Amino acid sequence: TSSKDKQIVYACLLNWPSNTTEIILGAPVSSSNTIVTLLGFNEGPLNWKATEGNAGIKIDISNIKIHSVASDWEWVFKLQNISAKQTGKVQKKYRRW
Repeated sequence: TSSKDKQIVYACLLNWPSNTTEIILGAPVSSSNTIVTLLGFNEGPLNWKATEGNAGIKIDISNIKIHSVASDWEWVFKLQNISAKQTGKVQKKYRRW
């Protein structure tokens, strides 16, 4: 989801990964001004790097201890100074319950 002015994008994570130290988001296009933070984690901005082709980012979560984060159910990453990947077609994904 994003702010009304499209300056901030929020990426929600429902399952904290247990077997990796990074989270990959495939759509954001980063810039040298991109800032990534985790809401409820007061240790400052997170390290990140662009994925191959500059359409996506890898967020380093190796310094985050899950018990030090405010939530047990959902984690929200705040992405500033990014844009969405331009695809030319709308993709819809549906989750079957």
